[in-house]
Amino acid sequence: MIRPNKFTNPFNCIIYDSYTILQILSKKKQLTNKKLHRAFINKLGDDSDPLYVLSLDFLFLLDLINYNVETDIVELKNEIK
Repeated sequence: MIRPNKFTNPFNCIIYDSYTILQILSKKKQLTNKKLHRAFINKLGDDSDPLYVLSLDFLFLLDLINYNVETDIVELKNEIK
């Protein structure tokens, strides 16, 4: 579900999935895209797999993460409090 509504499972939407990515990145400031994806799936399960890229896009638009194309590394931009 891209935009949550009153019927949306709160643990299966972009906002929660983005929060999960921020949690993973707060422990390790940078991860390769493959390792981040693996950690994301281990934490949320295979049902959230289609939302992974959308959640990364959402975080990038909010200017919270950087992605380096050459090294395929996703890094946390600012400290999450």
